[in-house]
Amino acid sequence: MATRATGKSNKGLGKGLGALLSTEGIPENTKDSVIELKINDVSPNDGQPRKIFDETALNELADSIRENGVIQPIIVQKKGTGYRIVAGERRWRASRIAGLSVIPAIVRELTDKETMEQALIENLQREDLNPLEEAYAMDSLLKTHKMSQEQLAKKLGKPRATVANTVRLINIDESLQDFIRNGDLSAGHAKALLGLKDPEDQRKAADVIIAKDMTVRQAEEYVKKYLWALENPGSDKPRKKELGSQFNLSAREVEVKLKKSLGSKVKLKVSDPDTGKGKIVIDYKNYEDLDRLLELLG
Repeated sequence: MATRATGKSNKGLGKGLGALLSTEGIPENTKDSVIELKINDVSPNDGQPRKIFDETALNELADSIRENGVIQPIIVQKKGTGYRIVAGERRWRASRIAGLSVIPAIVRELTDKETMEQALIENLQREDLNPLEEAYAMDSLLKTHKMSQEQLAKKLGKPRATVANTVRLINIDESLQDFIRNGDLSAGHAKALLGLKDPEDQRKAADVIIAKDMTVRQAEEYVKKYLWALENPGSDKPRKKELGSQFNLSAREVEVKLKKSLGSKVKLKVSDPDTGKGKIVIDYKNYEDLDRLLELLG
């Protein structure tokens, strides 16, 4: 996987903001000059919005760096006797895997607020954040750095309503947040679930949404029916019966057990919760991993 070329369009950002940004998603500075820093003098930023780094993708990038070098310099700020990453942590991590002793960098004089803003902008422009990382990063800018939703929306080139809806995701039940991080639930699914105030109701509805592999529109309709059933406990309409069926064993528990046994990501898709009918989907990385699974299953 090669580093992204410098001609990448500013997808996801408003044209006004895009015109002010370099390909890094960082404002251009005519005084910038690229220097080489010892890789061990550079440390990651604890406030970095992005928390999850795909190991396979990092190794692929490391292979590309061994072959082509680091095409785009990272952005850092001076911190103590070393440097802290503002943008480019993924390249720094891959460079360490590739065995590099130095890395090209641009040193910026930035406040903590500016560091957080620029790290968020870079990741949003590259679409590298999962919905929860994006939500927590925005929430940090709003609270820690005393920004208004209007100010943040303008800086990101997004409608204020988009910022407000994204930040709401941090209110979803904590037990469901891993499903958002790993992609079992999208931001749209999560926003639909936020219509249910009780965490237990969110968990029950999420189990059904994931098991039935619902689209966001289907999830929104399901949550409406779930709410109707909660508000009309004495009704015997068919839709209440439909919502009343629960799994004897949580689909999530089954997935966890199978993942531990097989060493691979497993998804259980229950098409009929009453009978338990469904299918099991097992992920594998390559042919070698497939052979390993076949041996286990055999």
